[in-house]
Amino acid sequence: MKILICDDKPLQCEQTERAVRSGIASDTGYNVEMLAGSELKDSLTSFFSAVSGVLNGDSNLSSASINSNFDGFDALIVDNNLTGLGLDSARLTAETIIGYLRAFTDAPYIISLNKNPHVDFDLRYLFGDYQSLADLALNTQHLSNSRLWMQKSGEGFSPWYWPLVADAALRRREQFEFIAENLERPVWETLNFPPEADDYLSLRAKSPLSSTEGNPREASFEVFCESSRVLPPAEIKKLRELAARESEFATKAVRQISAYEVDRWLRRDVLGTQDVLIDLPHLVVQMPFLLGERGGDLASWNEVAKQKEPPFGLDAALFKTHLESALFYHTMWAPGPCFWWPSLKSNEQLAERFFAATGDWPDAVFCEDVSRFVHVTGSGETDSPQEFEAEVEGSWTRRYIAVVEECVYSPRSRILRSTA
Repeated sequence: MKILICDDKPLQCEQTERAVRSGIASDTGYNVEMLAGSELKDSLTSFFSAVSGVLNGDSNLSSASINSNFDGFDALIVDNNLTGLGLDSARLTAETIIGYLRAFTDAPYIISLNKNPHVDFDLRYLFGDYQSLADLALNTQHLSNSRLWMQKSGEGFSPWYWPLVADAALRRREQFEFIAENLERPVWETLNFPPEADDYLSLRAKSPLSSTEGNPREASFEVFCESSRVLPPAEIKKLRELAARESEFATKAVRQISAYEVDRWLRRDVLGTQDVLIDLPHLVVQMPFLLGERGGDLASWNEVAKQKEPPFGLDAALFKTHLESALFYHTMWAPGPCFWWPSLKSNEQLAERFFAATGDWPDAVFCEDVSRFVHVTGSGETDSPQEFEAEVEGSWTRRYIAVVEECVYSPRSRILRSTA
């Protein structure tokens, strides 16, 4: 995996690089490069000159004309404060350039750095920084956390919404291909939303599908580009017009913007609420009997949260009979195994099993900040989990955190009480 770190300050860029190398440890599968100071300034100047040519419909641009120093990487890490570059423009930040990097480079995954340096875990959205245009907003110290670079460990600070960056970049490339084949197809039909999902989607989740006249179930993937805020509205409109005239660059930009927006929508508004798509640990909370004879073992609950292959640590017979048909098969759009919750909730046989189950299930909750189940009285290493109310539109707004001592959680007003 190739990573490019961008910063206006060379010394700070080196600090970021050390943090990344600390996180990846001895893993030789990563190649980390830096672009800082005057080199970054020159690269951005050249890049935006080429972008201007694309937006102005320059017919003399060849496929190599917009080639930039930002191409050829799997992930870009961009420091938020870039004012030290001294470019003749408004205050330059990662947020002001990320949209252009997303549309006009081949880098699939973008991380914004130090936008909120005094917050480690945002208690509002279970998604990270809701306002950032990056795929993930982190602080420099987070980059040394192996959770971002290795298989989910469930040890220490390990937010559930954090991806394995290499996996996220690979899935984004698959999303580009998916969008290229399905841009004008209906989102609802193509992603196989079950009919009953309409009653479970929040108003915010429905809004992108309702941005144009007509039946929301007929809205195409392209509407996500139309309503995107990664670029100014006038430039989004221009790109779509150029794409309609078969401009190579504009077509690619529309696809890449659409892929980002669909991914963001699914993670934040569809999966984030756990009302429409539900992932493994939250499914176990709702239906612990799905573990079969191992339902009373807390270690088995935590093993399920790490599974990637069917039957995901669940009872094989129950999975085959009831869950397999509800599995979300478009894996490039989900960070882990997910199921259509409306289909499972309306399954009368599963409901009967829930009420008939006699298992002695652990008195535990899933903690979003450490990605594992913790007993309500805590453990030898942690105090009792804390309940908090997230700012999500759905029926499951209350979640739990273990509260890692050295980390900052904000806003604190959302923490409700101890579970003990």
